[in-house]
Amino acid sequence: MSLVKKFNRIQCYTIINGNSLNTFLISHLNKKLYTTESNDNAEESRAKNERVFFKDPEVIDGFKVFDVYMNKKKDGVPFDQRVRKAYKRIERDQFARYNKMPTDQDWTNVWPTYSMFKQSAVPLPVRQGFVKNLSENEGLPPEKYGNVELIKIPNFLHLTPPHIKKQCAAIKKFCTPWPKELKTDQDCETHFPVEITSSTYIYDGPNIRDDRARVVTLKIKLSSLDLDKRAYNKFIKLAQNRYDPSTDTLTIIADRCPYRNQNEDYANYLLTTLYLESKQCEDWESEITEEDMLEFKWEQSKSKQNILNTVSKIENLTDTQKAADLKEVKDYKENLTKIFNQGENDLNLSEYKQSVLNILKIKTA
Repeated sequence: MSLVKKFNRIQCYTIINGNSLNTFLISHLNKKLYTTESNDNAEESRAKNERVFFKDPEVIDGFKVFDVYMNKKKDGVPFDQRVRKAYKRIERDQFARYNKMPTDQDWTNVWPTYSMFKQSAVPLPVRQGFVKNLSENEGLPPEKYGNVELIKIPNFLHLTPPHIKKQCAAIKKFCTPWPKELKTDQDCETHFPVEITSSTYIYDGPNIRDDRARVVTLKIKLSSLDLDKRAYNKFIKLAQNRYDPSTDTLTIIADRCPYRNQNEDYANYLLTTLYLESKQCEDWESEITEEDMLEFKWEQSKSKQNILNTVSKIENLTDTQKAADLKEVKDYKENLTKIFNQGENDLNLSEYKQSVLNILKIKTA
């Protein structure tokens, strides 16, 4: 009689007697006997559940050698030297919208406003992305289907020439004709002397803001301002290196504030302050000397009186006005002004030397 039949009889006996303790012991022994009924079956199930990390491992001194490539070697070629197979990608969006688009369609109706890139609506073979080597995607950047890189970057598909022409025609009815008085650039500078320049930058990045976009440049010609000679010189003195004497242009660059509108207001404030401050006359300005002047002035210099006295003695003239009308004195005045205002160079020094020799009536060989 098998063990299973014996324990079935014992289990029936305990149920008849109603002995709960014997029932508990028999139930546990029954489980143990069922699990040890066949040792061969247990070993086979354990072998099946055992995880095999690699096949046919190499055994050295009774130990299995772990293969770091996990049996990924093929035909004796290491895994890192294998060449990946290139799978040809086929068109996976056969029902896309661009497959049904005619060649003479109105693109403004397809892409009316700004939108992220949609590959199903763009009938262009656009590619974007990076390939590591020639075996990846046949060395070509990924196509537009399912391409996340094309979604990241901004596009200008809503700003094509037909879009701009259509939008301009729509807002034309709100525009006024160009003033007839502003025919040339000179007319624009006369009526609108202040020129404000700013820049807008568009680039691919996590933030649409650019620190360089806050910079504002203001330009104006001083001749367009209502300034007298004293205020004109004072304005130039206050502006320092912001004034260009060759073009008579004042340039103010504002970049201190974080926003463009703030810098534009600050530039207008600086221009207003310079103008009002130059118009105001202080008491100490009457004490200005020749050294404080921005440029050499012949009429207010001591050189004029000295040269007139010298010429009057040489020519035996009693009237200094007659001495001022002499050609030699006029040449001396012009050359001396060049020395002070334009700086010393070989030409200016040579002309100044010749004018002095002419006044002293010294002839050179």
